[in-house]
Amino acid sequence: MKKLLLFLCMVFANTMHAQEPARKALIGLTGKYTDNGIVADSIAPNSTLYKAGIQKGDTIKYINNQLLTNAASLGNATSSIRTGDKVVVTYSHAGKVKTKTINAVMRPFETSDIADVYYDWVSNKDCRLRTITRKPKGQSNVPSILLIPGYNCGSIENYSLGIYKNLMNEWIKAGYAVVTIEKSGLGDSYNCIPCSEADLVTDIAVFDAGYKYMESLPYVDKNRLFIWGHSMGGVIAPEIARKHEPRGVIVFATVFRPWSEFLLEMHRVQYPLDGKSYIETEAAVRGMQKIYYEFFRLKKSPEELYNIPEYRELVKAELEYKEGDNNMWGRHWRFWQQIDSLDLAASWSAVECPVLSIFGGADYIACSALEHQLIERTVNATHPGNCTNITIPDIDHLIVQQPDWKTAHKNFADKAYRESHFHYGFTKATIDWMNKMK
Repeated sequence: MKKLLLFLCMVFANTMHAQEPARKALIGLTGKYTDNGIVADSIAPNSTLYKAGIQKGDTIKYINNQLLTNAASLGNATSSIRTGDKVVVTYSHAGKVKTKTINAVMRPFETSDIADVYYDWVSNKDCRLRTITRKPKGQSNVPSILLIPGYNCGSIENYSLGIYKNLMNEWIKAGYAVVTIEKSGLGDSYNCIPCSEADLVTDIAVFDAGYKYMESLPYVDKNRLFIWGHSMGGVIAPEIARKHEPRGVIVFATVFRPWSEFLLEMHRVQYPLDGKSYIETEAAVRGMQKIYYEFFRLKKSPEELYNIPEYRELVKAELEYKEGDNNMWGRHWRFWQQIDSLDLAASWSAVECPVLSIFGGADYIACSALEHQLIERTVNATHPGNCTNITIPDIDHLIVQQPDWKTAHKNFADKAYRESHFHYGFTKATIDWMNKMK
């Protein structure tokens, strides 16, 4: 048996870096989006833009002739660039516009002191999706977690550096493997529609394929497979769980009610934190209420709503509408209409396994405890005792320890603060709960 496991590990080790086609490039840019390009805040060492000579403070206007104004445009410009491809960068340095052409630099493979890191592929129709699995080093027959993140188009290549780093590390140290799969068009994935154009149906299909892949792994305990859904991932999680037989589902910072209904409550929390008076907040919410009715219920497009004079300014400001652009909050606008139409009462009623539903008291984004209470009531109405709902009072949306909404709002973009205030009590709560599911 030991020889068989060793052989399987050798097969994985020998195939995990197989490229079909070449690995995606490391672009290496973080910065501030403007209408004239992206002002570079940092450039990753040994990345494509580092090789091009881009420096902090430069404004990158175009990559391969595509204007960069937001995350979607950056993704569209760079998502198909692979190692060795020609990259044309137009940027402004010290007031002068320059253009450079360089060969794209390969993104390095992830390594870990505590995990065996496996790269693989999963097919979703004609689309090939990159998976990265992080397994406790040297262990076999381990429980495993499928990680379903929020709605945004962020590559799994960044998880070991971002908000999921400590979460995954704590799970791995506790003996759990973590399976991640790219959303459509992200990372090394190819022949896929861009994430920014993908709809909810596509996302659900991707994570369903990810769960089936997790089931197939030779080193996981098939009786202890879990699903983790964070934020909007908590909406997709029951859709995956109802199709399979996981040992348990954990959702955190998510919603239950129709998206259009929850958004109004979220605005009433967030607008004052952004500096609006409560009178201004109420006026804005009432304006958005009418727009949301026509967008979510009547299924009008942002363009149609923008052409209504009464709505124009709010559609531009709140729906982030730009002429000829389908992007809305980082996804295609139809994605949000589909989210709103999803009947989560039916979804959660069909989930037969135990559920842990966690609300964060300092979470000003998923700000309603009612969402998690409704998940608990719905699950337990059809499967009594299956759902446990807990509140962690001092945690925000990004699994960071915060005392309240105001402090969480202030520290939201502070990467150093997030790293130094990760909420380890949260991971302990999830691990303790999963350990009981034996």
